[in-house]
Amino acid sequence: MKTFRETFRGLTLDPFQQKAIKYIDQNKSVLVAAPTGVGKTLIADYVIDKIHSENGRVIYTAPIKALSNQKFKEFKKFMGADAVGILTGDIVLNPEASVLIMTTEIFRNMLQQSNEKVADVRYVIFDEIHYIDDPQRGSVWEESIIFMPPEMRFLGLSATIPNVEELAHWIESIQGQKIEIVTHFERVVPLKHQVFERNIGMTTLKNFKKRYKRLLSEERQAIASTSHLDLIKELKDGYLPCLFFCFSRKKCEINAHELAIHYDFLTQEQKEQVKQVINEIADRYPQINSSRWEDLKRLVLRGIGYHHAGMLPVLKDLVEELFDKRLLSVLYCTETFAVGLNFPCRTVCFESSTKWDGFNFRPVSNREYFQMAGRAGRRGIDEQGFVFTLIDINYFEPHEFPSMREGDIEPLKSQFALTYNSILNLINNYSDQDIYRILGMNFATYQAVQEKDLVQEEIEAIELELEGFCPHTNTDNCPAVYNKLLRKRKKIEKDLHRAQGRRRNGLLAQKANLDRRISQAVVHDCDKDEQKSCFNRGHAFNRLQKKLARLNKRFKQIDPQQRFLQEFRDKKELLKALGYVQNDKLTTAGIFASQIHVQELLVTELFMEGILHRYTASELNAMAVAIGYEPRKGEFRLKHNLDFSPIQRIAYHLIAMEEHFLGFTTTEFHDHIALLAYKWSQGESFSDIMSEALIDEGDVIFAFRRGIDLLRQIRNATVEDKFLNAKLREAITKMDRDEVSIWL
Repeated sequence: MKTFRETFRGLTLDPFQQKAIKYIDQNKSVLVAAPTGVGKTLIADYVIDKIHSENGRVIYTAPIKALSNQKFKEFKKFMGADAVGILTGDIVLNPEASVLIMTTEIFRNMLQQSNEKVADVRYVIFDEIHYIDDPQRGSVWEESIIFMPPEMRFLGLSATIPNVEELAHWIESIQGQKIEIVTHFERVVPLKHQVFERNIGMTTLKNFKKRYKRLLSEERQAIASTSHLDLIKELKDGYLPCLFFCFSRKKCEINAHELAIHYDFLTQEQKEQVKQVINEIADRYPQINSSRWEDLKRLVLRGIGYHHAGMLPVLKDLVEELFDKRLLSVLYCTETFAVGLNFPCRTVCFESSTKWDGFNFRPVSNREYFQMAGRAGRRGIDEQGFVFTLIDINYFEPHEFPSMREGDIEPLKSQFALTYNSILNLINNYSDQDIYRILGMNFATYQAVQEKDLVQEEIEAIELELEGFCPHTNTDNCPAVYNKLLRKRKKIEKDLHRAQGRRRNGLLAQKANLDRRISQAVVHDCDKDEQKSCFNRGHAFNRLQKKLARLNKRFKQIDPQQRFLQEFRDKKELLKALGYVQNDKLTTAGIFASQIHVQELLVTELFMEGILHRYTASELNAMAVAIGYEPRKGEFRLKHNLDFSPIQRIAYHLIAMEEHFLGFTTTEFHDHIALLAYKWSQGESFSDIMSEALIDEGDVIFAFRRGIDLLRQIRNATVEDKFLNAKLREAITKMDRDEVSIWL
């Protein structure tokens, strides 16, 4: 008799997949932690198939819109267009479908504002649930879990994390249901991790550390830097295809062009296949106005490509399709290519072991490294996957490299934070008592409680150890310490005979202090052997005392619930001062703000003061793109004649209010590319507006779609305002066209 299901969609299931599916068949919630590329998503596919076949509803959430779009296309193929819907803020298609694909933010928003829409959902799938410790967005996952109905079951898919049990136990404490844990540590295709330097060649990091100092001492002149070309030269025979991760968009493109000068990896037959894909893409997207289009076509016809967030979506589609068809031998990409998208290859390369994180350069973490390295090794094709990190010997810093051991992956750490939107929805939906309870339910508080228990155990262990010492150890009552004081006083008395001026005054002060201590001491009577033993153990006693003091200080500091409660109170006072909360109830402004998830205060003030009503549809688009826009490093502002003075006046007021109540500000309004949004809304072509821009096409598309998302939020919050609603619909239509529109 078979205990587990052994196949699904014609594929033989691995034991960990069988185990997870067994729990799902028993209607249990499951948390799966396994390396990248071993088949976790097949479990999600099973859940969706199962619930759909039983006429139930299921939600699939993804951390990024690109992954949501990809899954939407996949599920449509299997189940038909009528069965699948997608909600990502800027895209809403078939929202009543039985299978709903959405970003995690949308799911959280539905739980907070209209949970009746998910009342009949049987399962929710959290793909890439380890995003819970993302500094910018981690709170979204925590709030989704906290507000998820207890009768709803969930499947969490995570990369390998060491504290998966802690995460599961926290969810159990929130949901009041047993969370089954399924872990899998072995890769289907094992990875071989090496570094590469042109003089030393391919080797392990350990061996490289031994050899590089000798190489530096032997060379009498500067050593030429190792480049990606040196590594590809070694890889071209037997190691391709490869993903080459660069932590700079510009480097991705530069490297691809440099490689194309030296190599053409395709046969004539493969070139014809590439041309066919190019033609299909061109037919699918008849208007491709991009300076990269012709350039990229030349590259891919040589089996070389690049992929980053600054590209038009259509160009990324071309690259992804060619890589999936194994028509690209080398693809230079940024780390966004490693999130969720399933494109395995034989080899993964890293141009550097450090990355810019938006604030400074830092070493790549072990989890980031394996998220990318896990793409190496194609199941059923490769016996082994290869991972190489390129080293420039002139700038080699051993501490900047990940350990390359999967056992050293960092544990998940909560990044919970309270937004104005969350606070308003808490006030609107819960009593003060419930809010206090909810603010103690986050993962940060749970982890702190666990840490506090561990610190308490350490404190008790040290206190017990200190009980083994004489109670007079290192006090003036100890004969050894007392005799030391006497000797020190005698030396000071001797020095006083020669000292003058300020030095004499200092010595007199020291002697007075010693006289006081000696006169107050009650010397314990113990023999010389005991004194010697105490004296020898004095250093250990001091170390324990210092450690105990540090632990007691840490114990007092661990109280995140109080921190969140204080933050809640401070922000609530600000909201009351702004008129969003009155007598613990939301005002009209508060109700509006509770439905906005981008710069809630600024958007609400613009609405309440009638500024949104005064702008034209094109001006609304320019404004929406500027709200919350984050310019890239070194990006210049495009000058314009749009009248944003009312917005800037309100922004300055909000900044002052936040500084007064909170000591910091979250209000942002950057109109760097507002002119592009305005001209686009006036009907100008994408190539024309980009001729004025000094930023990437993909960033413009992202900003425009983010603007569409915000306009939809405002529209949903103002359904009874017919005049503004009509103008918002017009604005969205003007923005959501041609290159900016997403075809699904």
